[in-house]
Amino acid sequence: QMAGKAALISGRTVAKVGVVAVVLLAALLYRPLPAGMMSDSSDRIAMHVVEPLLRLFYTYPTALCGDAQCSLNWARGVMSWVGLLNGPFFNYDGKLHMRNRLWNDVKVRIYYPRDNSTVESDGAIVFIHGGGYAVGSTEEYEGLTKTMANMMSTRLFVSIDYRLAPETFFPGALEDCEKVLEYIIENGKAIYGVDPRKIVLMGDSAGGNAVAAITQRRRERKAVPKILGQVLLYPLLQLSDVQTYSYRQHKRELSGLAFIDPLTSVHYHLWYAGIDMNAHPEYARAALTNGHVNEAAKKLRDELMDYSVLPAEFRNDVGGTDLPVPTQPNKELMAQIGPFLTNPDFAPFMRRDLSNLPSALVVTCEYDVLRDEGAIYAHRLKKAGVTTQWSHYKHGVHGMFNFPKLKITQDALNEIKDWTMTLLLAD
Repeated sequence: QMAGKAALISGRTVAKVGVVAVVLLAALLYRPLPAGMMSDSSDRIAMHVVEPLLRLFYTYPTALCGDAQCSLNWARGVMSWVGLLNGPFFNYDGKLHMRNRLWNDVKVRIYYPRDNSTVESDGAIVFIHGGGYAVGSTEEYEGLTKTMANMMSTRLFVSIDYRLAPETFFPGALEDCEKVLEYIIENGKAIYGVDPRKIVLMGDSAGGNAVAAITQRRRERKAVPKILGQVLLYPLLQLSDVQTYSYRQHKRELSGLAFIDPLTSVHYHLWYAGIDMNAHPEYARAALTNGHVNEAAKKLRDELMDYSVLPAEFRNDVGGTDLPVPTQPNKELMAQIGPFLTNPDFAPFMRRDLSNLPSALVVTCEYDVLRDEGAIYAHRLKKAGVTTQWSHYKHGVHGMFNFPKLKITQDALNEIKDWTMTLLLAD
């Protein structure tokens, strides 16, 4: 009996210690979220859980890494687990066939209906995932792409597993995506019943960069058939100004939180440009102050980046940490990155002529360093005569599409579905 009582007391003690440890850890990790982030209470609770976990297992460990490659490897591992936990548990769906394929030597994940009687359009949707061209995969995006494929009543939904940097530099990712697109155009009709004139490209973050670049490249070479539509989800479109209002807002409201941060964004994009970030870790810090921008890039940026078109609330400088960081030029970095900054294939925002591009849906979020460039690009598309819808999610955050169960994400996905199906059915 004495032994049983001792064991019971010991068990209670361990439980109490465990509770205290959890409370202390929660207190240590707690950071207040911006008041406007996530209007739905369940979404906000979810973010209060997800954000500190990402900080604990993603942000803090990468800060302890000795070099850029270590940080990248850790980030890839964590994002892989996040994708697995947030995606479907079984490789089966009652409405869809889901298959991995190799098209023109590029891995893709395809979804197509088990019952063609449910199909409303013989079009196809091609999705290009984000991740700064350095992280991400079709597996990690399965939760999102499977959800979207179920929502779209089309013949085919394709998710592209393009090659990543630093193993593959620019323009390798674009070329992979174009190979997949050509495969669909050439074979989609015979195999899946897809009308090649009804293809909509979608992409988030770096994937939005790829979508914008591919549609521009096809227009430049007068490729046929034309892409029917483009959906840009908080797209990364330029690297000539990382002191936009939304970049500065991150410093003011999101610093220390585990959402997309300017340093990581710059780091990945410099790697995509073929710059050895292990050898030059100082480059990313210099770029954060626009110390990488040469005169040619600055001139083009000032010509195209019209901040006056942004809503007044976007441009509401409050001083202090919201003021731009003084430029710290790095001439070596300027010489290496300069040609990329003005290359529209790398930075689609820098294409002067945006006319005759596919109809566009541009989605931006309030809590996102990429907010301003997406909003200005949507304005420029409209001004160039492109049928464009800009949808801004005031309570949204970059990365929310990786959590398709959030109410705000579901609302956005329904809007994307309605816009896409309206376009496909009208053609």
